[in-house]
Amino acid sequence: MAAARHPSDGATGDAADALERFVRGGLALLGLEATEAEMAVIQAADGVYRPATDGLIGAELDGVEPEPGTDMGRPPR
Repeated sequence: MAAARHPSDGATGDAADALERFVRGGLALLGLEATEAEMAVIQAADGVYRPATDGLIGAELDGVEPEPGTDMGRPPR
């Protein structure tokens, strides 16, 4: 499986600008717009969660077997 890419990966210029173009472009496909305040929240969430997400993507967990008897409706054992 190919690793997921963040919109700023390989982008020239500021990563925040790349994220904003990516988000605004995706919303435009749905006929939606984001306010400056909404974009600020999206950029803040990206800043908080992106490092952990990149770590999970880079871990290449494809070969890890799922926990036996996993019930997604209950907390992990």
